[in-house]
This record gives sequence, structure tokens and C-alpha cells, in this order.
Amino acid sequence: MNKKPSLFTKLTVLITISVISIAFTTHVAIYSYLSDIRNKTPLHENFHQLAKYLVTQIDISDTAATRSFLENQLLDLRYIGDNFEWSSSKDIPDLNTAMKKISDKKLTFWHHNRLATVVETGNAIHILQGISPFEQLSFPWKIFTIWFIILMLIFGFAHRRIRRLLYPVRILQNGLKKISYGKFDTQLPVTSNDELGQLVKTFNTMACQINNDIKSRDQLLRDISHELRSPLSRMLVALEFVPEGNIRQTLRNNITILEKMTSSILEEERLESPFGRIKNDQINLKKLICEIVENRKNYKSSIDLKNNEDLFIRGDEERLRMAVSNVIDNAIKYSKSDKDPVEIEYFQTDNETKIIIRDYGIGIPESEIPFIFEPFYRIDKARQHKSGGYGLGMSLTKKVITAHNGSISITSATESGTVVTIKIPTSHAPKL
Repeated sequence: MNKKPSLFTKLTVLITISVISIAFTTHVAIYSYLSDIRNKTPLHENFHQLAKYLVTQIDISDTAATRSFLENQLLDLRYIGDNFEWSSSKDIPDLNTAMKKISDKKLTFWHHNRLATVVETGNAIHILQGISPFEQLSFPWKIFTIWFIILMLIFGFAHRRIRRLLYPVRILQNGLKKISYGKFDTQLPVTSNDELGQLVKTFNTMACQINNDIKSRDQLLRDISHELRSPLSRMLVALEFVPEGNIRQTLRNNITILEKMTSSILEEERLESPFGRIKNDQINLKKLICEIVENRKNYKSSIDLKNNEDLFIRGDEERLRMAVSNVIDNAIKYSKSDKDPVEIEYFQTDNETKIIIRDYGIGIPESEIPFIFEPFYRIDKARQHKSGGYGLGMSLTKKVITAHNGSISITSATESGTVVTIKIPTSHAPKL
């Protein structure tokens, strides 16, 4: 996937194009203006008339005085007489060159970007050429270059300043990414006191509030779970004195559900506490999965184990058993029939071990997938435990896999089935 250019890259390109456009159009406008003024001025005719007048003021016999006079008039001269030829500069065209460029109607011409003319007096020919005031107009590339550099420096400073002013936008972008990954304890640095700085402060307040709310919710669940353990144990003991029958079985089922809920919540608490360390034992993954499959051979949907090779990983066997069991139970629960069994395969690459569990059941709507691992989240909003428990299994599963430095992902399509992929690194020990 090609990476899209950032806002700052687009800003840099825009400023560069603007600098070039402003510099070029400014010089084109100036050049066009000066060219228009020159075209409207009868320069050639005036220059020829001036040359005819100056020739009458020159005494060619005194070359020193003539040279001084020409320098004051900003002109160069080539004199060609019957017995004498003289020039004040080597840049003046010779007679043959000059005669090729003039005509009866055009007695002036350009030579080396300078205006020149031919004046005949008696037996002599005068070729006069202007110096700076009569140079041919050309595009001022040197000025353009200097102007361009100045503009680049100005816009470069402006770009640097704008980049600094918009830096909080990049900080917010990184913060939002962290929030999307569930890192609600994120706090961003405040680099300014303007509107963007205030926005970063608001973000920090929001993230802190969300984090506190989540902590309060989790703490409440843990406290309730702790308080429920003792009454549930006493209820199970008291249940033994109830006569066998439907009432006893119903009570037992309800107590079992509550006990599973409290156990799951407390297990999450242990995973997050420094005392609930993940073990780092060697595990035979084949044996673990086969035992899980064997315990579910009487379920409504069959299980197809795609491979049967020994594969060893390191981790906490009981917690991984619980995590994999939760995923397999969900796959069985939402499968349609025995015609399409739940498929399980596992294999190892250089860096990780993958466990893939696939079912061909009712699937999960795409809009629901991002929330599957949230505690108490269920697609069935009615929360009927006979169709899917209370939404704690996948939340606990993710925490177990994460504690092993692994990851879990879900791909699904409605009425097509679901694929759950568990990845556990082979080169890292679990979090202790």
C-alpha cells in the first residue's frame, strides 16, 4: 500500500509551487511592461537622429578628445575614411557586418545586444554603437534568481513556523491512534497555549476521564464478584438439601452461570495484578487442543482437527486452555449444522505459532467485530444466556493471549462463518 503524503508534505509542495509561480509571474510582468514601453518609444529613429547630430560634433583628427566625448555620450565609434580608420572599441561591428544589417528604410540594428547605426558624411562612414542605455532588453535571469532565493527564504521561514504551529495536530493524531488501541491512559504533551494547545488539553482531560471511568467500572465488577463468591458457595451448599427435581436443576444452572461470571471477572483481575503471573512452562499444543476437542465430542457440531503433529510452545497451559476453549465453544455454539464442522489447525513459523479456528455458522456483522473483545458485549442485545452467555469469554481470551505477548484477530461475514486467528510469538517469553 502506497503511503499517502502527509499534510506537511502537501504544504511544502504548495509553498514551493507558490514561490516559483510568484517569482516567475512577477518577472514576466515587469519584462512585458518594459518591453511595451520600449516598443511604443521611437527608439531606432531617435538614436539615428542623435548619431547624425553627434557626428557633426566630432573632430576625428583629435582621437583623444573624440574618445572622451564618446565616453560622456555613452557611445562607441568606428570611423572609416579614405585614408584613415579608427575605432574606440573592439566590440563595434566592421563595415561589412553593418552593411548587411541595414537597408534604406532601416538604418539601425542590434549588434551583441546593443543598438548601432550607420551615418555617412562626405567621404567617411561612422558606425556608432550605444553602451548601457541602448542595450537590447532581455529577461533578467540574474534578478529572477535572486528574487526567487529571497522568496524561498521567506516562505521557508513561514513554512517552518506553520509546521511548528500545526505540530499539535500530529500529536493529536498519535494520541487518537493510541486511544483506538485501547491505551486510555495516554496523555499528550502540551506545546502551546493557543486553540490547538487547548484542544490537546481537552483531549488529555477526555482520555483521563475515560480511563477513570473504565477503572471504576472494572473495580466495581471486581468488588461485586468478590462479594458474590461467598454467597454463591453457601447457596451451592444449601442446594444439596433441596430435593431432586426441575427446581433444583434450574437453581444449579443459574448458580453455575453466576459462578462462571465471577470467576471470569476475577481471572481478569489476576491477569492485571502483579500476583497473577503467567507461567512460562513448555506446552504440547497438540495435546492441549486434542484434550479440548475430546471434551466436546458430544456437542451438536463436530470438530475437524486439520493436523495432528506435536508442536511445543512456552506459556501458561491452564490459561491458554481456557482461552482456546472459549474460542472453540463460540465456534460450536454459532455453527449451523454438522455438515460444516468447526475446523482447527495450528502451525509454527520462524517467529510465531498460529492457531486458526474456523466455523461456517451465522457469522458476525462487520460493524460488530471491533467490539467483540469488550467485556459484557454481545451481538444479541437481549443477553439471553442460552444463546451466548454474558460476553465475558472473548474479553478474557484476549487478555490471556496479550499476556503471552500474542494477538488475536477475527474475520467474519454474515451467514458465511467466522475465522479466529491466535498468534503467540515463539521468540518471546510470556509477560511475568
